[in-house]
Amino acid sequence: MILLPHQIEDAAFLASRAFAGCFSGMGSGKTRTALEAARLVGAAPLVIIAPPIALRMWAREAEDHLGAVARIVKTGAAKIDLSARIFVMSYEIATKRAAELKAIGATSSKAVLICDESHALKSTTAKRTKAILGSGGIVGSFAHSWLLTGTPSTRWNDDLIPFLFRAAPETMKAKLGGLSIERFQIRYTVRQQKQFPGARFPVTMTVGSRNTEELRDILYSGANRVAVRRELADVWAAMPPITHNRYSISLSSSPELTAALADLRSMSRAQVEEKLAAKDPALSTMRRMIGLGKVAAAAEVIAERAGDTAGAVLVGAWHSEVIDGLCAAVRAKELRCEILDGRTSMSRKSELEAMFNAGEIDVLVGQIGAMGVSLNLQRGGNCIIVVEEDWSPAIMDQFYARLYRMGQERHVHIDTLETETKIDEAIHKISREKARHHQKLNVGEEN
Repeated sequence: MILLPHQIEDAAFLASRAFAGCFSGMGSGKTRTALEAARLVGAAPLVIIAPPIALRMWAREAEDHLGAVARIVKTGAAKIDLSARIFVMSYEIATKRAAELKAIGATSSKAVLICDESHALKSTTAKRTKAILGSGGIVGSFAHSWLLTGTPSTRWNDDLIPFLFRAAPETMKAKLGGLSIERFQIRYTVRQQKQFPGARFPVTMTVGSRNTEELRDILYSGANRVAVRRELADVWAAMPPITHNRYSISLSSSPELTAALADLRSMSRAQVEEKLAAKDPALSTMRRMIGLGKVAAAAEVIAERAGDTAGAVLVGAWHSEVIDGLCAAVRAKELRCEILDGRTSMSRKSELEAMFNAGEIDVLVGQIGAMGVSLNLQRGGNCIIVVEEDWSPAIMDQFYARLYRMGQERHVHIDTLETETKIDEAIHKISREKARHHQKLNVGEEN
């Protein structure tokens, strides 16, 4: 594969840093950028940590780009062949085998660690974050460690703490007066006390960000920058347009849904937003019921789009019952429909990717979270329909990037199907607020 100019430039940046991030937009070619950086430094050994769905892709790409056999470490007990040059494993396995990985990294002055979808390391208390980025973590044993993600912050600025405390400790000390999570939160986030139903005491939690421009400068500006960020439209001039429309659809009535909607109408929008954010069980149940109520109307829209478009249609939802209902309703309209969600095996996911791109199915109904990484569907279609939206714009952008990525040649159309309920309204509002924050951090301006 011929590397594009931005990949060559960004690979050189990574190769020049012991610890750095490549945070370019989804679909911009970060995999090849990181592998080219590994080639530049003569990586031996190379350890790649990624989500389970991406392991085969990384092994294939690494072998192709570096000309060496890649070993996928599938279990916590599998023997690691120390004579190999490239190892690929999940975050779960890497956490369990942190001591072995540190020993592997210490064997060579050219050892390289790549962490794909590194927003998985945003929690300062998670075992995997401590094992990889914490004091005495895996990265300390490697000559080069590079973190890749299109969404370095999926919520608020404190998602960046593990990365920045590793990438720019002296800068953060100067800004904060010491490497303190509490000081970071005071300077860069908005904190509030929340009293949740059933809880004995209020909980202090992050509800917003502040001083984001300062963090953006630390990340991306000047000679001491610690990461590179490029938007997809900036790196590929031939990128086709993308259009996002929202359509209101009706709900199929049922006694349970009617009762739930009556309860929902008794709440204020602020109460709904707060309960959604707290993952209130009653609101979660209502959300699932609304998703089920959308199935019939959504199937009509999906069938119409499938008849109008030249390729397959990608459909996104969250709940398994909704996914199953959508596929059954679409199949009843004599369309070839398949499902890709958390129940789908790795080998089946690869089959569905090939089928979608080959035009062997009309509709692929996917669970949005399960389809967020390492699925390249851009050659099979250009139409996305969202039946159940998530309030995280980062998660939604990852889903959209299955079609809207390098290699897409057609105008991409996204249709989000919503209802006139306070839940759908609240999810859209929360998503817009978070999108403004992400835009400010990554691009330097708000939508």
